[in-house]
Amino acid sequence: MPRPYSVDLRERAVAAYRRGGRTQEEVAAEFSVCSKTLAHWLKLEDGTGSLEPRRRGGGNFSAIQGEVLETLKEQVRIRPDATVQEHFAALVARTQVHTSSSAVSRALRRQGLGLKKSRS
Repeated sequence: MPRPYSVDLRERAVAAYRRGGRTQEEVAAEFSVCSKTLAHWLKLEDGTGSLEPRRRGGGNFSAIQGEVLETLKEQVRIRPDATVQEHFAALVARTQVHTSSSAVSRALRRQGLGLKKSRS
């Protein structure tokens, strides 16, 4: 994701629009930003009183950490021939963790533990 525009640019663009006499499209073109971006900045300033960019989200973190991860590694040690789907079912049954089979697959990959791809 690109970096947010500087607060200085935001302030200059908003001030130029608020001086009046020009449309949002004209001011946005002068500052080389999209008119929707300028509209967002105007709404942001009206709502918060500031043009500071909002904090970015932190993403989704795996529930397969700590004891749950150790349980998964133990399962793989005991049954290395099991599929990801089988490990997923066993992990949920043993730990009651809310996760998915793709998260189990990613956790195994992060640990360097390869599994067979299918039951065949």
